[in-house]
Amino acid sequence: MINELLQYSNPVLEFLTLNSIYALLLAGIVLLIKIFYRGLPKRIEYGMWCLVLIRLVLPVELSFEYAVPAFATNWLFTDQGPQTVSEFLNWKSSGAAYLANGGVTSVSVMQGVYLVWLAVVAIVFFSYLLLRIKLLRMINRSHPIVEYPIVACANRWRLNFWIKRPVHVIALDKYMSPFTFFFKTPIIFIPKKIIESNNEVLIESIIAHEMAHVKRRDSLWLILQNLIQIGYFFNPLVWLVVRKLSALRENLCDEMVLSSNKVKPAQYGESLLQVLRFNISGDMPTVLSNAFLGYKNQIQKRVSAIGNFEFGQSHPRIELCWVCVFAIFFLPFAHQASSQSSPQTPNIIWKKDSNSPFPKYIEEQIQLPVIVEDD
Repeated sequence: MINELLQYSNPVLEFLTLNSIYALLLAGIVLLIKIFYRGLPKRIEYGMWCLVLIRLVLPVELSFEYAVPAFATNWLFTDQGPQTVSEFLNWKSSGAAYLANGGVTSVSVMQGVYLVWLAVVAIVFFSYLLLRIKLLRMINRSHPIVEYPIVACANRWRLNFWIKRPVHVIALDKYMSPFTFFFKTPIIFIPKKIIESNNEVLIESIIAHEMAHVKRRDSLWLILQNLIQIGYFFNPLVWLVVRKLSALRENLCDEMVLSSNKVKPAQYGESLLQVLRFNISGDMPTVLSNAFLGYKNQIQKRVSAIGNFEFGQSHPRIELCWVCVFAIFFLPFAHQASSQSSPQTPNIIWKKDSNSPFPKYIEEQIQLPVIVEDD
């Protein structure tokens, strides 16, 4: 069993290392765009950071001649580039890791690294499954909300966001933070304590925000995001990008709700703070903190953005096209492997042979090749 796992050590480590390099370079491009274009729409920024994570799961050989990063990586992964990167390619071709001390290759060291990575991934993935099982059990113990005002509010926001899928709203006593689960048949959980408060603005703000997540299919993306985090637990870039995506995701949902002009920014911001109070007084673990809140240190920025919200015309399809163009030209970040140098071909000259047996008129039309070597 172990031998079967070890035979994948070199391809897996090569995949993780190369894609980490490509994702780091792609993140640098995104940061440069952010620096030079400070008014970058949030949807475009969110899409570009998503592409940074997607780059981590794409084939390392993905490369096209028209891709802009190919020019940089073709230099980076050649003899003209940094020596350490060139040595890494030697490790890639030989199937073993290059150790800087003495230039010795050692397969056993890389196999040990691979086994440690595999063990941590297995432990974290098992914990992730237990968490989802816990959420499923919590949902099974919950009660569907049948009160007409809440059901009518949910249907109203579902139609407002043009959501065709059925969306269920449930309640439970134990957990204090609202969240959305599943993506095919979404379920919005609202704590019973909030329902019993009879705060219509608070309840509507929560439902509207969660419906925005349903519209954006954030639950599906969160699954992919969590799996990438598990595989790249060692990469700090992944954790930084995930944190950035979480903040942008909440800002985009806030803008969707406020753009409908059905909830006032002041009331919506107060509802956000009220949910934070419920979350602090509850017993939900930090890892289960809902999408309505996100990271608590982002609350101040979110409230400030809500207070400064201005109605403006958005162009989601145009912004999506810009993200697609960015993906086409920047996502294929792999270097193009240089072909092996072919043996040098000798020079060939053509001249007439005085001893040719052919008639003279044929000699004038045909020249025999003579191979000569360079000095």
